[in-house]
Amino acid sequence: MSAAFGSSVAQVLTMCPPSVLTNHTTVVTVVINNSNYCRERSRPDGRSRPLTTTQGGVRNMKLVVFGSTGMGGSAAVAAGLERGHDVTVLARSQASADKAPPGVRVVRGDALDPAAVARTLDGADAVIQYLGVGGLGDGKPNDFVPDATRVIIEEMRAHRIERLVCASNMGLPGSGAFLFRRVLVPLFARRLPPILDAKVVMEARLADSELAWTAVRLPALKAGAAKGTVKVDPTGRATGYAITCADAADFMLDSIEQRRHLRTAVGVSN
Repeated sequence: MSAAFGSSVAQVLTMCPPSVLTNHTTVVTVVINNSNYCRERSRPDGRSRPLTTTQGGVRNMKLVVFGSTGMGGSAAVAAGLERGHDVTVLARSQASADKAPPGVRVVRGDALDPAAVARTLDGADAVIQYLGVGGLGDGKPNDFVPDATRVIIEEMRAHRIERLVCASNMGLPGSGAFLFRRVLVPLFARRLPPILDAKVVMEARLADSELAWTAVRLPALKAGAAKGTVKVDPTGRATGYAITCADAADFMLDSIEQRRHLRTAVGVSN
């Protein structure tokens, strides 16, 4: 095998969906005319996925976004579509379903309903979880995000999907600058602590799973065009206090496409 051919094979294996690269799967890779193909074969259920072509170094994915109607989630949907991925969202209401951009597959249901989550995940390669309680919430404890994350993890396991990126928050224990945690939150974001508590539980459930997960600890989200530069720090102490939704979405998609920041939490900002 030539060095060039071996390098091409390694590149294709990197681009194959995480669900393909499991202990239960035989992967057959072919490189023809600078186009990469990967096929999953001998799955335990006897089915095999169709050939998937990659062009220009990035394979088109079937991407699921939970929490697609908020600022961050809608930016993730837009970024996925712009990169040529097939995007599916879960809509709790018809009003939410109507907000989906053209070309998005919409499944009606609730993120706490395993059956609805299973329908949403059908055929998916990767998942972005951008669920929240709306802004800063009402200041009361709320288990929606960690409970929904548990359902998503369980259904991803059942569907043999491994790649999950979740929106988390700056300010969790071990993240965020002292000024943010000890001054800004107590003075200006008194309703935020219950949200942070819920994200602590969410991240613990990610860590307990066998998935290839990433928790992206976000500061304040801003509207507007992407700036194109993102500061990245696992502790969050060297990052700033805001990021555009577009830059956050690009970071999440880059992390999925390039298989970066696996099984870790990372702080980002502009």
